[in-house]
Amino acid sequence: MGIRARKTLIALTVTALCVHVVAVIKLGSAPAGAFISDFIQLALGLMLVPLAWLTAKRSTGVGRHYWRLTALAYSLWDIAQILGTVQDIFGAAQHLRLIGFLFYFWYVPIGMALFLDPESDSSKLDRSALVDLIQGLLFLVTAYLYFILLSAGTQAVTDLASGLREPYLVVHSLIALAFLIRAWLDRGVARRFLGRMGLFLLFSCAVDVLYYYGPGKLMQTGEWFDLLWSVLLIIPLLIAITWNEEQLPERKDDHQTKSKSQLVTQIFSLVFPALILLMAAQISRSRALLASSVLVASFACSSARLLLTQKRLLAAQEALRREATHDGLTSIWNHAAILGILDRELVRAERDLSAVGIMMVDVDTFKGINDSHGHAAGDTVLRALAEEMGIVLRSYDSLGRYGGEEFLVVAPGCGVPETIELAERIRSHVAEKAVMANHGPIPVTISIGVTASRGEVFLAEQLLQEADTALYRAKGTGRNRVEAFNETGTTMETKTSVAAATH
Repeated sequence: MGIRARKTLIALTVTALCVHVVAVIKLGSAPAGAFISDFIQLALGLMLVPLAWLTAKRSTGVGRHYWRLTALAYSLWDIAQILGTVQDIFGAAQHLRLIGFLFYFWYVPIGMALFLDPESDSSKLDRSALVDLIQGLLFLVTAYLYFILLSAGTQAVTDLASGLREPYLVVHSLIALAFLIRAWLDRGVARRFLGRMGLFLLFSCAVDVLYYYGPGKLMQTGEWFDLLWSVLLIIPLLIAITWNEEQLPERKDDHQTKSKSQLVTQIFSLVFPALILLMAAQISRSRALLASSVLVASFACSSARLLLTQKRLLAAQEALRREATHDGLTSIWNHAAILGILDRELVRAERDLSAVGIMMVDVDTFKGINDSHGHAAGDTVLRALAEEMGIVLRSYDSLGRYGGEEFLVVAPGCGVPETIELAERIRSHVAEKAVMANHGPIPVTISIGVTASRGEVFLAEQLLQEADTALYRAKGTGRNRVEAFNETGTTMETKTSVAAATH
């Protein structure tokens, strides 16, 4: 939003307030004064809805959800104001309970902002947030049953019975305080929005106190107390007009902060269920079945959220486990994991009196690929190579990234001849296929050093050294070949000659 548009909206807001002040002074509670007062408040409310949507559109992440909820809240308020204005003009007595309910609980959609994770950058609500929103709607239903239906015996159905005013003010103030506490715990967009809205809701609660227990209870529409209702509309208008998310500092990828934010979100998701429980306990005194139905619905929402949280926790644990054992680039076993597999297979081979073959695989002239095509192409080669080797390997063989452009293959049940045969199939399969990169196909070959345990107790370090020695000879005698370690351990013996042009 440009500076000129902001100034224009502020000027319109101030003009509306000035007109309202003049109407209160000149006309007071006369029919014309009451109509002007209602009309100005309706105009301010109608301005808020599109302005909140525009603010949501130019916001990102959770800020977008905050302003969408604000637009929804004031849409409810506008409906109540339209119905109330029509009632004042035509003297109709319809929808009184709905009008009273919307005037008292229009802010609840804003309160649903407590359910949202401020660290989330997603433009869509996750399932947990949707369940929380359903819980918020259930709170609205329960509030209607408790505050409106139980006030049905009063003369003014749009007002609360005297015995229900204090519980309503307690609920209102608790939500306002929850906003302020949440703002204190969070940062960035959440702190700005929740902090300002928390102060606003606290001020709104103070106006309600004046309405019930102060001078407002004797005032009629059009008198000076109506100016306070207009101010309650002007405050969020000014917050939306001056909102500028782009000026906020960029957030760092702090996992500890994100974990804290998610924990706080879990805690504040209990605010509305706790309020539902308190209201249902009061409703049960006269309508036990209705109260039980509300509690069952709230329990179902809470249970659904718990199950979703548990599912997310299990997924996170699985992701952490995979991250700890798999290479981030190629998605195969990482260095520590493949060495652990080698140790386990050697123990099993010693027990079963079998052999374990290993291969040390290196990409030929990999530095030249990086220099000629770029490191992104080099990463593409490594990913493609891991995939192609996986195609040839048996289902019970293990492939891991040993480091850089080197791979390690553990082949259970294979002596040296079987490991050489498997290695040659891998080498020829890779040599036959070029890797497709952004700059076109890249021919890739590999050199492989082979060894195997030979009936006695073997340490992993010994086999790795043998395979590395064989690999060194394969690289030194022309590349694109398979070499096996000589069983005497003194010389190297070529097992496979070059089958394609060397690189």
